[in-house]
Amino acid sequence: MAVALLLTVAVAYAIGYAMFRSRRVETFMLPLLDVLQSVPILGFFPLALYFFIALLPAAGAELAAIFLIFTSMAWNIIFSVYQSFKTLPRELLDMSRVYLNERLALAHVFIPAALRGVYYNIPISWANAFFFITASEVITLGTEIKLFGIGSLVVKWFDEGDVSSALVGIAVGIAANVVLYLTLWRRLMSQVPQPPDKLAEAAGPWLKYGGYFLAAFAIILLGFVLYTALGSTNAVLAISRLPGSFVEALAAAPFTLVRVLATLAISALVALLTLHAVVRAPRLEAGVLLGVLLISSVPAVFLYPLLGALVRGEALSVTLLLPGAVVYTVLNAVAAWRDVPQDLVKAYQIRGRLYLTQVLIPASMPYLITGLLTAWGGAWNASIVAEPLANVHGLGGLTTQAADRGDISLLVATVATMTLIVVAVNRVVWRRLYEEAAKWR
Repeated sequence: MAVALLLTVAVAYAIGYAMFRSRRVETFMLPLLDVLQSVPILGFFPLALYFFIALLPAAGAELAAIFLIFTSMAWNIIFSVYQSFKTLPRELLDMSRVYLNERLALAHVFIPAALRGVYYNIPISWANAFFFITASEVITLGTEIKLFGIGSLVVKWFDEGDVSSALVGIAVGIAANVVLYLTLWRRLMSQVPQPPDKLAEAAGPWLKYGGYFLAAFAIILLGFVLYTALGSTNAVLAISRLPGSFVEALAAAPFTLVRVLATLAISALVALLTLHAVVRAPRLEAGVLLGVLLISSVPAVFLYPLLGALVRGEALSVTLLLPGAVVYTVLNAVAAWRDVPQDLVKAYQIRGRLYLTQVLIPASMPYLITGLLTAWGGAWNASIVAEPLANVHGLGGLTTQAADRGDISLLVATVATMTLIVVAVNRVVWRRLYEEAAKWR
């Protein structure tokens, strides 16, 4: 995961700077990133298998795992770096052009400018990657490849019925995340340490030329995968089965949609209650952030033995979806607490329903919509883990079944259907809601 995180930061800076420099790259990459962040991790399994494992059998499995972890932590950091570059003050950019050459400007203006956003997004990315750690360490596409790690060990112990060892593994994973947050992530967010000058200057060429390297790698990767897949004897059969697979995927989508909407409703309620508590007692903010990040980082496979004894079926599936959604709604809502006009509330003694409808909700709405937008995609992606564990029918469960059976046509259909639903609703519904919510402030 550490290697994947370093790779994520490097890729984020290269892509962010390429988008900042070129309007054409920006126009091409923004919708592409919107699509990629909506693709569930199982959608990247064919890339991992056909390229890394087929091309590099010795180290391919480890590289595939790093790649899959990267896909679950990269997108919000990329957007953060891009946003940091786009919002640089024009005066600062003009001064850097006058007094600094490009190498020094990259090292001492652009790299530091994005660090705060990167540091704040790292805990979220780490938690999201840890949530999908079992999928990254147990790669299944007809055949199963298990790598050594906490995720695969817990799965192995559960499969063997060794519940006590599995619970110890869960405890170790949670404890490791607690220690990591307390010793590293919180320090990064509060102090925003800068890299040494020599390191920053050495990284400058990567910002300038890294985008070209990544573009070439992406072309080679896709070309190799298409060549391998289409050259196989099953390619014609898989293509012929696509129409039926899409029908099956579309029929399963409404079931997952209902669960996702229920998850979002509960997440919004939790976020508002948390915001209310933090507004009343700001000292709770640090504890809330730690708690939310830790809960969201616990993989559904880890939660299943604890929750499965309490709830079943639909209730279990929604419960397993909640941690990944709550982190986005709560973190964004808590970020809004400073916008709540406490002086006005105290001066006019605003309480009860009036406080809720006229103060708290309007102040938090833009932040809450942002959190719900992100949670919308996250909940769909988490369904690939939650639905099979809860043993309920839906698009997420169907995607997992397709990967387990090695059914490429069904996997393509389910991933494409899920991605299209997420992207379409993002563009048609959530962005309009965000524009409306911004008027409330």
